[in-house]
Formats: sequence, C-alpha cells, structure tokens
Amino acid sequence: MAANLALFYVAVQKDTIMTGDWIELARHLGEAIPAGIGIALTGIINAQFSPEAKFRIVFMRWHNSLPGCEAFTRHAKADPRVNIASIERVCGSLPTDPQQQNALWYRLYKSVESEPAVVQIHRAFLFARDYTCLALLMTVVLGVAGLLQIPSKRIALIFVAVLLLQFLFAGQAARNNGKRFVTTVLAIKGAGKLGGSNE
Repeated sequence: MAANLALFYVAVQKDTIMTGDWIELARHLGEAIPAGIGIALTGIINAQFSPEAKFRIVFMRWHNSLPGCEAFTRHAKADPRVNIASIERVCGSLPTDPQQQNALWYRLYKSVESEPAVVQIHRAFLFARDYTCLALLMTVVLGVAGLLQIPSKRIALIFVAVLLLQFLFAGQAARNNGKRFVTTVLAIKGAGKLGGSNE
C-alpha cells in the first residue's frame, strides 16, 4: 500500500522531481494526503469484505467460488501429483456437485491441515487473495485520484494501467495458489495419509 502511494506521488510530482526542486517537492507533499487517506480507507473497506466476497473477486464467479468446489472435476485431474484412484478407494465415488466437492475436500483438508506443505500454500493463498482485493480497491481509489491530480493525462493513464495490471497479476497469483492449495491437500491424501478422510 505504501509503495502504491509512493508511485502515485511520483506520478503527480514527476515534473518537480525531474527538475530536482526538492524544496518545491516538499511544499507540495500535502497533495498526497487525500490519496493517503484513501489508501488507509482501502484497508478498512477490505476488512469489511467477507471471505466469500473475496473468493468471488479472486475467482470472478458469483456461485461456487471456493476453489474446493472444483477439487475433483477439475483441479485434481490437472495435477499429476494427485492419485485419484487412491482417494476413491477410501472415499468412494467422488462427487461432481460443486458444494459436495468442497465439503469432501474440506474434510480431507482438516485431516492434513498441520502438514508443512499445506500450511505454507494456505498462507500464500490467503495473502494473495487479500492482496488481490486490496489491489482492486487501490485501482479504484488511486486510479480516480490519479486521473484528477496527475497533470499529464498520458502519465495518468499509464498509472491507471499499472494499477490494473497489479490487480490482474495479483488475481492470477491468488487463483494459482488456490488451485495449488486444493491439489496439495489431495496429493498428500492420495499418497497414503488417508486415515482422516471421514473425520
């Protein structure tokens, strides 16, 4: 968030920075205050989003937005680490309904949640998920502020494009980590740690 605010200020004061007029730059430091307040508000607004709302933003779908909703019909099939046959031997026929897939996957997850690989990818997923939501809010807040305050329209549009790219890349990272989180659990379960599948 601080880096985004710094980038905004550099874009607004580009001409002053290029001339090296540091006194003038310090004099206009207050121009960054509204954007700074906006950045602070993005953190507060982000905290109001429910986990379900964040999943919807990341996976860009309204229904069945949790990554576990496609655990067996999509993600498991795409990851060569997952031994589906081994899981089926213990769990029986695997569900195709999104809600049932997520429910079964969650039961499997709870039995291996303390595994280091699961803990690591879970943290990475949650970080990327929250960063994606913050990036979306910053695209709106700083994007509007940039269009209003940056003197050069060309620089303003480039700034907005950078914010948008940040959101898109963060979202892609979150989706990748979400899928990896799902398949890491399944890979561990398929490798033999199946005792807790019905817990």
